[in-house]
Amino acid sequence: MSGTAQTTDYRLIPNNTHKWWFLDPCLRWNMLHCMGLCGAMFFNGYDGSLFNGLQSISEWTEYFNHPSSTILGLMNSAGFLPGCLASFFGDAMQHFFGKRTTVWVSSVIALVGVIVISVSTSVGMFCGGRAIMGFGTSAALAVAPAHLQEIAHPRYRAPVSAFFTAIYYLAAIISSAVCLGCLGIVGEMAWRIPAWLQVCGPSVTLILTATMPESPRWLVRNRRLEDARKVLVKYHANGLEDDPLVDYEFREICAAIEEEQNAKQIKYTDFLRTPGNRHRLMILIVQGISMNWVGNGIISYYLSPILTSLGITSTREQLTILTCLHVWNLIIATSASVFIDKAGRRPLWLSATAGQLLSLVAVMGLSAAYSHGVEKAGVAVIPFFFIFYGSYDIAYSPMSYSYPVEILTFSMRTKGAAIYITISTLAVALNTWVNPIALAALAWKYYGVYIAINAVLIVIIYLGFPETKNRTIEEVAIIFDGDRAIAEAYNASGENGDARSSSIEIREESEAKE
Repeated sequence: MSGTAQTTDYRLIPNNTHKWWFLDPCLRWNMLHCMGLCGAMFFNGYDGSLFNGLQSISEWTEYFNHPSSTILGLMNSAGFLPGCLASFFGDAMQHFFGKRTTVWVSSVIALVGVIVISVSTSVGMFCGGRAIMGFGTSAALAVAPAHLQEIAHPRYRAPVSAFFTAIYYLAAIISSAVCLGCLGIVGEMAWRIPAWLQVCGPSVTLILTATMPESPRWLVRNRRLEDARKVLVKYHANGLEDDPLVDYEFREICAAIEEEQNAKQIKYTDFLRTPGNRHRLMILIVQGISMNWVGNGIISYYLSPILTSLGITSTREQLTILTCLHVWNLIIATSASVFIDKAGRRPLWLSATAGQLLSLVAVMGLSAAYSHGVEKAGVAVIPFFFIFYGSYDIAYSPMSYSYPVEILTFSMRTKGAAIYITISTLAVALNTWVNPIALAALAWKYYGVYIAINAVLIVIIYLGFPETKNRTIEEVAIIFDGDRAIAEAYNASGENGDARSSSIEIREESEAKE
């Protein structure tokens, strides 16, 4: 049956690195470069929390003449809409210039947008700055997650790529804490200081990207085989030329890319060409929409008006709750990232969606009670916000970028990321525009929409989201492409075919026990 065969378990192949990355020279550099790529999500997270925090600062609302719900939606959506074009720009640029250069240029664009936001004197200028920043951020996000997975050591690929999104919450904590600390400042500097500090994110990414290696897969794709092998030797084996794991990785990468080039899988229409690619496209569409249409879109960007509607009107109380929520998110999302290969993707997806559904039912019921005069119900809603995000953080946070990237082949990776980001951008732009209007019109009844969405998602995930744990990104293709990918993986074995056969049996026995 398609996808049932197994390839070599890379964990069984000898490798010239220490068991713990922090005790190994090449793995420390590898991890630093991966963290540099996480910077693309860092300034995205700072911005997401910043807009929420600014709404709680009276000087910001007064400066922009107390924007209506429609204007708030416009100001927020301005940061997402450019992503529709930016992600395709990122894909096209990396094809010619490489992933590292693309992330660097995108970070420069984001930095320009941040500066415009920080010196804004009107709603139009503020929206323009968010549009520029959104373009740079989306272009970087189309490439950075793929680059991270392609340069990361196989042992750490899954947890580090899952942490890519968890870094969002570290940035959000800093952002909300800065906003909280600026409450005592009189005048427009109360909101300009948090805005100016946003330049730290793209600036750090620019510095770390400068020392980063190019993707060995991109180098192989461009016939720079020697350079590609040097990257693997340097960052995956401490310079040992004949390292067995490097040999395996290099053969596997070359075989996979050669197969893709023979099949000419280099166009967006290839997503419709085979059953495996159509399956991938379905996941990209579903996940792209669901990332902000499961209820988090309300809490993430409009927590302040929600808390106000529940009787919590103090600015300091609102920002304190926001900061605590981000700390909670960071703890849960990071924990999920560490154990993602142990727990598996499917159990996390299903548990998270079920938890979101149940917590939203509670939030809807308590909000309805508060609207009918039960004052204590307003405060009782807050713990369920934490339960909702605890559920969201075990799957939707760590796998928002890692799962779409790992199910794609090299040729389709940034193209798939562009499709995913475009869908996600349109979904979040619509969500952030509609939410304040719908909340004002429907109040607590609006939660019913997200309860229904989560119920449908449980069915879709159960039927259509496969397990990918403990595989290299080349091996994941077996799940979707069946016999063709299996033959390709076996061709990569070279003269070690017998050893691979025994390893297959070991992996199957191990997974059967699990």
